[in-house]
Amino acid sequence: MQKTKYIPAAAGLVLFCAGMAAGAAWDLQINQALYSPPQPLTVFMESFGFYPLYLPAILWVLTAALRAEKTAVRAACLAVCAGGAAGLWAYSAHELAKRDVPPLAPCLAVWAILAALAALYARMLRSAPPALNARLSFAMGAGFAYLAAQTVVINALKAVWARTRFDDMLAAGDLSQFTAWFRPFGNGGSSFPSGHTAAACGIFVLIFVCDALPSWGRRRALVWTGCWAYVALMAVCRVMIGRHYMTDTLAAAFVMTLLLAAVRESKTYKTRLAALPPLKSGE
Repeated sequence: MQKTKYIPAAAGLVLFCAGMAAGAAWDLQINQALYSPPQPLTVFMESFGFYPLYLPAILWVLTAALRAEKTAVRAACLAVCAGGAAGLWAYSAHELAKRDVPPLAPCLAVWAILAALAALYARMLRSAPPALNARLSFAMGAGFAYLAAQTVVINALKAVWARTRFDDMLAAGDLSQFTAWFRPFGNGGSSFPSGHTAAACGIFVLIFVCDALPSWGRRRALVWTGCWAYVALMAVCRVMIGRHYMTDTLAAAFVMTLLLAAVRESKTYKTRLAALPPLKSGE
């Protein structure tokens, strides 16, 4: 069992290296082959697909609001939740408008669903045993730490690589600004690595939930599969819409996997996980 658990990681590393090697030779050609005008799915993923990285932080603050005894603390937490939601709405509206899609109806539809889910989450927390409440809060808090790590690392890499985006070159009618992924300090831009793909990796918060809830842990393989399917969908959409190269998306997923491992292997994470109150049978 100890050996077999490393097989998926080894297979993933081989695929990553093969993809980066292929991208070193054919990144531009791959984009030219896959690029297509914005489609409904690619526009949707661009406008809303990055939410998994940010929603756990909002839920973490919402959990703090529900657990707060002082009215002022509860009000402050709810204000932070509202501000975070407003920020996501504004960014989504901007992305939709950029694609000439009227943003009001899509944003209303998505946020009506999210508001309903948040209400169900809040209702569940109010009636949940303290141990379950604490464990969910732990998972969402780990998601917030993951968000903080992503913000620092991905933006630092973008600044160093300065890789020109494919669709920006198309708009200028000049592909001479293209640089290979292994060349930092490019011609200006923020293509490498893909921020949207990195944000899609926020779906890995479900792995924190698996760590916190034994009932979820028994389905860890299924959760991993679903998470990677979502990340792959985002990666393909980013290449098709012309905002990124294949290697941008592979690098983002690789970096976020390393950050996930760093969070889960940290002493703070392990100590707090071990200190969580035990759940009763069936919880």
